[in-house]
Amino acid sequence: MNHVAFLGTGLLGSAMAERMLAQGDSVTVWNRTGSKAEALQPLGAIVARTAAEAADADQVHLALTDDAAVDAILAEITPRLRRGAVVLDHSTTSWGN
Repeated sequence: MNHVAFLGTGLLGSAMAERMLAQGDSVTVWNRTGSKAEALQPLGAIVARTAAEAADADQVHLALTDDAAVDAILAEITPRLRRGAVVLDHSTTSWGN
């Protein structure tokens, strides 16, 4: 079983988290609006109080609003990442600018 984290549980992040939960993965979620993360709790998700707390996982998925949010969250979680953790960014950002 993988331990997966989703930081950002809007439309995209919550759908991916639901799928991971359905296939039996351990999923921790965080969202700046707590109620969005809490909506996944009845499906088996663990709700983290902070992004850094959630980042203690084998895979960390980001589904955030913009470049500034990605940069801020990466700065917060980097010290907490497990050795060998994979970080995947699914955010809509202005790559290449």
